[in-house]
Amino acid sequence: MKELRNGGTRREILAGGVAAGILGASSLAAQTPSSSNAASPVRKVSITVDGVTYRYPDGPKLPSYSVNIRSDGAILFRLGSLGDLTAPGSTVKPYQLGPHHVKIESETAVLLDRDVPAHWWHAQWTFRPAPITVKRTPAQLVAANRMFRFGDTGCRVGGDPGFKYSGPMDSAGITKNMPQTGERPDIGWTTDAVAVWMLGGSPNSMLAWAQAADSVPINYVDDKTGKPIDLTVYPNANNYPSPGAQGRPWIAGGAGNGWDADISHFPSMTYAAFETTHDIGFLHNLQHAANFSSIDDAYSCSPTVGAVVNFEQTRQLAWGFRNLFEAHIATKDAEALGILPPDLHPSGYFKRLLDNNLKFYSSQMKEPRRQTPRLLGPLWHYSPWQVDYLLTSLAFGVLTGHGDWTQLYLWVLGNAVARTSNKSGYPPGLGTLYRLNSVRGGDANTNPNPTMLTWAQVAPEMMNDTEARLSQAQIDALARDPLNGGVPLANPDGGYMMTTRAVLVMADHLDKSGLAPVRASYPELDACLKNADRMVRSRGVMSLRVSIV
Repeated sequence: MKELRNGGTRREILAGGVAAGILGASSLAAQTPSSSNAASPVRKVSITVDGVTYRYPDGPKLPSYSVNIRSDGAILFRLGSLGDLTAPGSTVKPYQLGPHHVKIESETAVLLDRDVPAHWWHAQWTFRPAPITVKRTPAQLVAANRMFRFGDTGCRVGGDPGFKYSGPMDSAGITKNMPQTGERPDIGWTTDAVAVWMLGGSPNSMLAWAQAADSVPINYVDDKTGKPIDLTVYPNANNYPSPGAQGRPWIAGGAGNGWDADISHFPSMTYAAFETTHDIGFLHNLQHAANFSSIDDAYSCSPTVGAVVNFEQTRQLAWGFRNLFEAHIATKDAEALGILPPDLHPSGYFKRLLDNNLKFYSSQMKEPRRQTPRLLGPLWHYSPWQVDYLLTSLAFGVLTGHGDWTQLYLWVLGNAVARTSNKSGYPPGLGTLYRLNSVRGGDANTNPNPTMLTWAQVAPEMMNDTEARLSQAQIDALARDPLNGGVPLANPDGGYMMTTRAVLVMADHLDKSGLAPVRASYPELDACLKNADRMVRSRGVMSLRVSIV
């Protein structure tokens, strides 16, 4: 029996915690079906609300409430409707279900008989007749180019966060108010919950968050097709707060559920879990998350351009592209395994969305004003740590077989290389500052065609910045020692530098694996990696989700 770093064995992990309950929740462990019940086909589902019982598949139905009994015995419960997508406004009225009772029966047994506290509009939950099981190890995911390799970076990392999923509508610790600021375990190219598994620990936190993804109210299903709304048909589909402001169709949300999903802060909740377990419920979440990448902010979308991620913030691009890469490769894997259900899109759908985005953003790569900073999205005044987020996403895309994105990835990588090489004129010892300007005055510069700063001019320019101001003494110190003794001057706790280091480690991996000609493009990569790694080690602490080696 293989010993894991947390002291448990693989058998113990699969027998308890997340994998043991009907919903993958410890609170339901007493209702775990026997092997005979798990194989029995579901014959009847009843939902009782305020003393009234609704029956599926035969009998009276709740409005806009669907019960999808899949061939594998799993059942998807979903509340929500898009109505007539060709109408000028929303044709449905959102509502939330309060406390209700769910009973699932086969011919021979009751498989589930429990109270459900609520059900949000456009949320869903999944009944699974058998435990979720691990089918691929972290080493197999790395070997298949589905994840980067995690390991000992020489720095301290946190422990298993121990997230648990208690049942329908539970968040399992995912930040429900996604736009809120501050460090948290769900922000990044992947999550701390996934990193624990990739580092040899338990998959339970990862699986808890994957199940909780059902609770995020972004499951927009076309009533006519039964699939996630088709953005190649409705490129302007959006849930913008002002109906019609970003085109049609407009998707009405529900209030009172505590969720504020936001693509600029959207976590990777189900990709690694799907690739580990091949659970189709997780693929449902992946496809909806990919669509949400433009539905959340359709400002840049049009019938001519197609559905594309907006670039108000660079991190929008990071997590929007990541969601699309994840859904595309996971759906391709489902097709190869022969498990893609008819109510999900084929992989070619996500390839078309990716192609739209690649065409749209490759045009920015050709703009003369962007050649020095190598930026997509915000230009005059930008966040280098968000550029690092974008680079982790693009590297992940290249890793997972999206070779047509390599040119764009290498171009943007020039920003991180310039900040860490000590050859561009930018002092690496400054670290990953909260903001940088690419023109004098940043956003206060009203000249439509200003002179772009050289990298040597960037640090001195920050003496006049209102968000990340540097002093003359700091600039003088960096002139004497551009590496600042190996300690980042900005954010000396090393927080942002951890992601910068991960960017460069990913680049190193892609180069050595023959997936991207990084060193041919940037011979200084080794110096960059050495400088970034030294600054992160000066702090001695590493975030789990960027413990890439």
